[in-house]
Amino acid sequence: MNRRRTLSLVALLVFFAVLAAACGQKAGVHSTGLAAGGGGGLADGSTTATSIDANGNIVAIDPATGQVIPSGGGGTSGGTSGGSGGGASAGTGGRSGSGGSTGPSGPADRTGVTDSVIKIGIHAPASGAGAPAPSFDMGKAVYFTFIGSSINGRRVEVVFKDDGYNPSQAVQACKSMVQNDHVFLLVGGAGTDQIVACAKYAASVGVPYLSEGVTENGLGNLPGVFAETMTYKAQGALLAQYIKKQGFTKVAMVRGNTGNFDDAHSGFLSGAQAQGLTMVKDLAINKDSGAAEVSNAASQVCGARAGEATDKHDVAVYPLMSPKLFINFAGAAAQQFQCFPRYAGIGITLGINIVAQGVCQVGGFKTGGTFFSPFQGIASANQVDPDYQKAYQAQNGQAGDDIGFSLWAAEKVIAAQLKGAGRDLSRQSFVASLKGKSFTTGVYPTVNFANGPFGGTATHVLKVDCSKGSGGEFQTESQNNKSF
Repeated sequence: MNRRRTLSLVALLVFFAVLAAACGQKAGVHSTGLAAGGGGGLADGSTTATSIDANGNIVAIDPATGQVIPSGGGGTSGGTSGGSGGGASAGTGGRSGSGGSTGPSGPADRTGVTDSVIKIGIHAPASGAGAPAPSFDMGKAVYFTFIGSSINGRRVEVVFKDDGYNPSQAVQACKSMVQNDHVFLLVGGAGTDQIVACAKYAASVGVPYLSEGVTENGLGNLPGVFAETMTYKAQGALLAQYIKKQGFTKVAMVRGNTGNFDDAHSGFLSGAQAQGLTMVKDLAINKDSGAAEVSNAASQVCGARAGEATDKHDVAVYPLMSPKLFINFAGAAAQQFQCFPRYAGIGITLGINIVAQGVCQVGGFKTGGTFFSPFQGIASANQVDPDYQKAYQAQNGQAGDDIGFSLWAAEKVIAAQLKGAGRDLSRQSFVASLKGKSFTTGVYPTVNFANGPFGGTATHVLKVDCSKGSGGEFQTESQNNKSF
């Protein structure tokens, strides 16, 4: 594969920089009044606005003064008041304060639900670097179309908004779906920083929010927010076990420099220490790193040890970054330094086939690569769930890819959760129905909220094979792993 073709592949990969990369752009104050019933009414009857502060957090703004309303302060008339924190609960109005409710409260909120339809909203980065996302667009509603009106007599209608790979734009997309499309719940399809931003917004307006498991920091106490897969922190401990089992004694970690990766970082460090692994390099690089910074990072991981890594293959490298950066990093290590560490990581986006193809083509997987994933490799789809390819082919006239399979897997869980809430469906009853419950669908590992909002219980393992597919494909090595 020549350099020009590699760069074109890299451009296509930017869309898939979803869970493993976080947008570091911090927008200025960006306020929009919330529609009645969707945001917190102030005591004087005016409508609360929200904005993003300098740290990327969602804050409430008093429209009369333009000032930030302190968290936990200013009980509102828009909903049932919260607990000792004095904030209003997020249900029919009001933003939760410290000590507020643990989920939407007040009169039953059936926004987005009719006798025949449940409307949900999904956000993901379909743009951000000029790359379209046909796989996402084609796969975003395949499962819900397939099952039809089977959710207690209702079908699911999907609204999708591009979040531009940017937390500020993600909040605006989520606001639009809540205020204009009147969705019942929101789903974070991808992007760590975008998921965090929209989760905070959703909690502030009483809208249930479901996503992949990313960071735990700042999300555990948000009302109505649930993660369907293992968080990065939890996966980090498992990854250290896996690396040890593969016979490695030395590890390196290279990650994007967002605060939303902090607990993933600390979780892996603790896991590596528990397994007796030696950390030879621990780097954080800008998510928008250019060729020079990526090359420098590869040099630091390989550097004077390039010969050792090449000859002994004794170092396992954990990349927590976007696919674009990972392909560039692996290519720099292989081509500039003749360094071929064994790559092992977590999340979703580094375990998709377009990444396998890109890294295989730059020679980066010479000694292999393994990534955890909540869905199996596409080559196993017919064994895991034969309905996927049948439904995808029927709706799109072609075979489904692993991006579509990831959406199928997520929507299969969401459908089970909506069905479990019963026919008398409201935002409050839905949130209440999730707590303490377990959901097994056969694609995702079992999702269990018995111990809180982070429901992931296990992970599948995908191993790259550069001889398969279109120049590289992830094969399912093992499934439903809780330890190694």
